[in-house]
Amino acid sequence: MRLVTLLAPLAFAASVLADGQAIAGALAKTDTATAKLGAAVSKWRGDLLGALPIVAESTGLLTTVKKGTKTAENSEPLDFDGTLAVAHATQKLTGTVNSTLTALINAKPKFDKLRMSPLIFITLELQKKATNDMSDAIIAKVPEQLQALARDIVAPIAASFEVALDVYHLF
Repeated sequence: MRLVTLLAPLAFAASVLADGQAIAGALAKTDTATAKLGAAVSKWRGDLLGALPIVAESTGLLTTVKKGTKTAENSEPLDFDGTLAVAHATQKLTGTVNSTLTALINAKPKFDKLRMSPLIFITLELQKKATNDMSDAIIAKVPEQLQALARDIVAPIAASFEVALDVYHLF
């Protein structure tokens, strides 16, 4: 009986560490999907057929973010080490999001020419909402005393979305 009592906290600690790794892994997958979207936009020549990979990558990214949200929602609260791993993954993702949204902003004249800017605007709104949902789910798992810092870490992502939405809002 004593052995079970001693092992229970160790099992919980392993679960928390695993959850931190799971959330960081979900963020890494989101980073990869975001980079793929950015690459598709950057390579695009402005033709209608060439826009199909952008639509596919955007859809894939949205699916990845929603799966990441579920991973965070189903995770145990994070310990300090798990929080640190998630913060590192988020900082990496921030740069990728900024680059991808910059590519989308730079491609706006091409989307305008094809009259696709309203579609991009709607897609950006969906991506922003999904990203906010994922951020909220992750921040809820961060220790309370670190949640304000966690919000500060994700703030640049929200700011980048606002810039892109402002550009596309003028479609």
